[in-house]
Amino acid sequence: MHKFFFKANDDVLSHCTCAAAEAPATSSSQLDCPWCGCGWLISCGTCGKAFTSAEVRETDVPLVEFGRREVAMRGLEHVSEAEIADWAEGMAEMLDNFEVGDTIAYLDGSYWQVDETGIHFDGYYASHRLDRLPHAEALQGPELLDRLLGDPKYWFERERADRGED
Repeated sequence: MHKFFFKANDDVLSHCTCAAAEAPATSSSQLDCPWCGCGWLISCGTCGKAFTSAEVRETDVPLVEFGRREVAMRGLEHVSEAEIADWAEGMAEMLDNFEVGDTIAYLDGSYWQVDETGIHFDGYYASHRLDRLPHAEALQGPELLDRLLGDPKYWFERERADRGED
């Protein structure tokens, strides 16, 4: 058995209408406009639409197969089997940080347990110093998530000076 991320539910924000059991996550597809949702939502590997949180589940599907499916779904034509295998290896290492049943959220290049606190990190775009994930706070009111992370001002005020030098 393998571990992978699947849509947890339709709580908070969900544009994906797939059943949770049929909605594996894709890897990050963050662009240079994280406020649009690509910096804080997770995309469905079936329909391509976004949702807020994923659950770590066991699956019979090998990670390399999820990689192949994602390549096909995104219409990528020049990705080698070796690159897919590297992606699967990296995904397995990242998944080692989570237990089956954990509910996770994505923020600016990193996956976090939704209930995690004291989050301090430099993401792809911005430096974040959060007492609690906005995704968790939004369980009380979904508009909170979009109002904070959907606001370009949040990102511009925290933009890393060295962004793009990686």
